[in-house]
Amino acid sequence: MSKQEPTTVKELLQRIEKSWNTFYAYIDTLSEAQLTQPTDAAGWTAKDHLIHIAMWEDTLNAMLEKSPMWEHMGIEKAIWYGRDIDRINAIVQKRLQDMPLDEVRQTHREVHQRLISQIAALTDADLQNPVSDYQTDSTSSRPILQNFISDTCEAYEEHTPWIAAIVSKV
Repeated sequence: MSKQEPTTVKELLQRIEKSWNTFYAYIDTLSEAQLTQPTDAAGWTAKDHLIHIAMWEDTLNAMLEKSPMWEHMGIEKAIWYGRDIDRINAIVQKRLQDMPLDEVRQTHREVHQRLISQIAALTDADLQNPVSDYQTDSTSSRPILQNFISDTCEAYEEHTPWIAAIVSKV
């Protein structure tokens, strides 16, 4: 863990909010054409990145609800536990690439708000619970805090330059 990682629910929520606001301040500057037309070499649009982030964020909701994350994402269990993230991402992108932009935005905001509400209901100690406490078919001892950071803050930061590269083509 880095020194700057949050250790409390309050700190985590503040970090997520800051990252979310920065990400969407950028996304909201983009036109519909920029979000839906140009693609990268793999065929992804900026819109595909938005729904991708939303789906990974929603796996956190599933985790907290003790619902199988793989099932929630619509991925076969063997593929999920094969840990081939590129394959999982390709499946999700193909399945959702035709979702209208307005629906993508609404889905992401709803998923995000649900996640924020669920995190706010946790205790500081809960953040250190292993994923396996929430996923009966998992043996992961990784603290759920790390999942929250990687599938929110780090995802927004990671995808921003990829989206920027795509939209620069318009």
